[in-house]
Order: sequence, then structure tokens, then C-alpha cells
Amino acid sequence: MSDRSNQLLLLLSQDEPTIEQALREPAQFEWLRAADELELTTIMLALKHAGQQVSGAKRRILDRVINLISVRLREDAEVPTEFAEDVSQLYQSWGSDSPLRHLLLQWLTLIGTVEALELFAELIASDPPTTTSAAAVGFVPLLQQHDYNSDALYPRLFDGLQHLSVAVLILDLSNYLFRTGRIDPHPAGGKSEPMIELLGGIIQRLGTLEEKRDETTPEELAGLRTQVSEGVALAVGLCDALASINEKKAIGKLYQAMELSHRQLRCEAAAALGRLGEEKGKEKLVELAQYPVSRLRVLNFAEELGCLDMIDPKFSSEEAKCEAELALWLSQDSQFGMPPQEIQLVDTRELLWPGFEEPQQCYLFHYAYHMPQGIFKSLGIVGPITHSFAVDLTPLSYEDAYAAYAGWQTEHQDIHESEPSQWEEAQKQMAENFQARLAAEEITLIQPVKLGYFFGDVRLVAVVKQANEPGTAIVDLRTITFIPGGQTNRPIGPNEAYHIHKGRELLLNFNPNTYGV
Repeated sequence: MSDRSNQLLLLLSQDEPTIEQALREPAQFEWLRAADELELTTIMLALKHAGQQVSGAKRRILDRVINLISVRLREDAEVPTEFAEDVSQLYQSWGSDSPLRHLLLQWLTLIGTVEALELFAELIASDPPTTTSAAAVGFVPLLQQHDYNSDALYPRLFDGLQHLSVAVLILDLSNYLFRTGRIDPHPAGGKSEPMIELLGGIIQRLGTLEEKRDETTPEELAGLRTQVSEGVALAVGLCDALASINEKKAIGKLYQAMELSHRQLRCEAAAALGRLGEEKGKEKLVELAQYPVSRLRVLNFAEELGCLDMIDPKFSSEEAKCEAELALWLSQDSQFGMPPQEIQLVDTRELLWPGFEEPQQCYLFHYAYHMPQGIFKSLGIVGPITHSFAVDLTPLSYEDAYAAYAGWQTEHQDIHESEPSQWEEAQKQMAENFQARLAAEEITLIQPVKLGYFFGDVRLVAVVKQANEPGTAIVDLRTITFIPGGQTNRPIGPNEAYHIHKGRELLLNFNPNTYGV
């Protein structure tokens, strides 16, 4: 037993005040992120004997231990296989009010033995986490790893379909395992009637939400989107599963789903109908190819169903696929949560790009959202990366738009930054010298933002005004570069301006004869 694991076990045996004091010094537990196999075994034995009535400070310290060990296991450590049953019991004893017990489900799927997977399936079916995001932690290894016995999960895992918090995860995993040939037949076989009933209920609910959409206040909009997103995800999984088991009784519900406004669900329902032999499903897919946000999915389904030649070639070109990729990226919940009302290719060129050996075809798109508070527009890129900033890049030249993305993406040990709070005396003096240069040029300093280090050069990045125009100045020993924010409601800020500055140098260095021409 190591000294540090011994100290942890000793701490767990202390009284509440001593443990409370230890909780005020969280850094002392960070070693768990690098615990070795013997230490993990020792700690798991301690967790096994923690008891079911743990509360107060001891409970909080055990939660911290579980959290840090989970970080360790996600990296490269192995869970001792003999602890599968103990992990399952610990999950149950921690209770549904525990904020971290869902991490133990991941321990079971990381163990990956038949026993561990059977225990995982039992817990998901009988006592799942209360939220989908928490439950997803346990499912991730099942999608990433391929050396486990998938049959150990079924049929018990599918019984968890009655719990909405895990239903989508069960369907997505089962559909994935079936498509990749890991399980056959599909575990949904024999369970089609409750699935059809569930699909019908979701369709009705989504229809009601669509009717309420125009009456929704801005404050209610986020909640409505969450409900729609959750309903669509579950309906999509049901469509896929019902088609996979060739359930003709689902055709009526699939036609209803195909008439809803959400394009992802319409696309999935159309594909399911096509797989069930309904020609109208293929016809709907052809129609949906015109919408960028569903285009990539449509093309994949059309190829599967042998009707790719029915789609207009202008919707299957490389430019059309890139347009679809950006629309889909913008539609993610972490971005705008919906596709733009406008999207158009404005430039394409081949560039040598930082991080790539071969030239990259780059596509630049103008897009716009028409919102109650006004129009938001910008330029997004597809090619070496798919990305867009939350500021308006349309005032920029196309060369500078590419530069913004190259500067943002590039990582190198000789490219880094430091903020004023991190500056030492020498850096403060350097920043003051740069600020004096701004004053000499009659550029008004608003706020220094950071020092940027770029392959040996040092620059000050600062928010400024030049001739009463707000923007960003990048000052080095030779030059002052001013990048205006732009006359827009989402101006270019100092971070984006510095990305542009770095990207200009990078792209010019990589493309000395072509960039900027």
C-alpha cells in the first residue's frame, strides 16, 4: 500500500471535523488522477466497505474520490475486473440523490466483462440515472470500444426503454450495434407494439409543441427547444429501430412523423419508410435534399436505398455537401440550435494550411439568422476545419476571414499568450513600452488585453480607438496593426483580431505565391 493511499484510508476513518478540514484543501486529492493499479485496488476496497449510511463530510470526500478516479480511468488505467459486483452495489447504495453515482456506470462499461455488462444492463433497466446527460457517461465506452461481448447487454438493457432518461441512449446503442453487425437480430424484435405506441405519443406531443411555437415568449423558447430536441432524438431512434426489424405496422406512424416540421425527423421517417418498401419515403428524401441541414443525412440514406440518382446533382456536389456541413454545425445546441435562414458559398480556394501536409480546399460561406432582435450574419469556413465565430466577419476581406480561422486553429509550443493578471515585472514594462508607442501614434488605449508570443516575437494586443474608430491594435517592435471592429452589432473583438493577425502571417508563410492574390 502506498503512503498516499494509506493517508486517504486513514482520513476516511477520522471524525467529521477532521474530514471537513481536509475538504478545504482539495489539492491533496489530485494524486488520484495518476493513481497506479495497486492504489486503485486499495481505494476500491475502501469504497466497498464505505457502508450504505455514509453522509456529511465523509460522503462528500467519497464523491470527490469517485470523481477523480473516474478521470483517471477515462485516460488509460484499467478497472480491476473483480470489482464489478462491488461497483454495482456501491451505485445502488449511493442512491438516486447522489450527484456523482452515474460515474460508477462508466466503471462497469470500462471493465467490459460479461458480468460487468450484465450488471450495467440491470442497473439501466431497474435504477437508471434521472437525466440523459448523466446516463450517457456509462454508454460512451460501449460506442468507443469494440472488444466486448455485446450479447451480454441484451435482452435486459432493452427493458430500460420504459425510462425516458435512458430510452434514447438504449435505442442509439442498439441501432449502432445492429448496423455494424455486432448484434443480430435487433433486440427490438418482439417489442414493436409498445415502441409504436411510444412513437405515436411523441408525434402527438411534437405536433402540439409546433402549434405552440408562435405563441412562445422569448423566455419560454429555450425550454421549448429542449423539449423538441429530446422528443426528436427519441423519435429518430424509434424510426430506425422499427425499420431495422421490418415492422410494417409502424408505417402509419412513420407517415405522420414525416409530416412534422423538424427536418431531421422527417428525414429519418422517410428513410424508414423507404427501407420498409414505401416509394413515398424515397420521394420525400429527394425533396429534403434541398435543405442544407438535412442534406448529408439524405445523401447517406439515398445511397443506402439505391435512389441517389434521383437527387438533383447540384445537391450532391462537394460545394453542396460543405454547405450542409456548416448548416449542421450551426444547428448544434452548442451553437445556434437551428439552421441559418440564409447560407451561400462566397469563396473557395486551395491553400496550404497549418497542420496539414497537403493543400486543403477551403470553402467560405456567408450565412444569416433573422431574429426578433435583428439580423446576425457572418462568414463560416468548411475545409481543414468547420467553424464560425460568434462575431460578424462580413466586414473582412475573404483573405482575412481565412486568416481568422487559421490563427484560431493553429497550436504550437512557440505560439502562446499571457493576460495582464499573469504578467511579471519584465512583461509589465514591455507592455508599457508598447503602450507608449500607441500614444506616440495618437491611438487611444482603452484596455490592454494580452501579450502574444509568436515564434520569438512579442506583441501587445489592446482594445483601442484610432481616429474615433473602435478596434484592436497589435503592437510589436516594428509595426502597429489596427483591425477595426466593424460597424455591426457583433463587432470583431481583440481575440478575433489577434487570430486574424496570426493567421495572416501563417498563411502568407505557407502560401507565399498565392495567398492574398
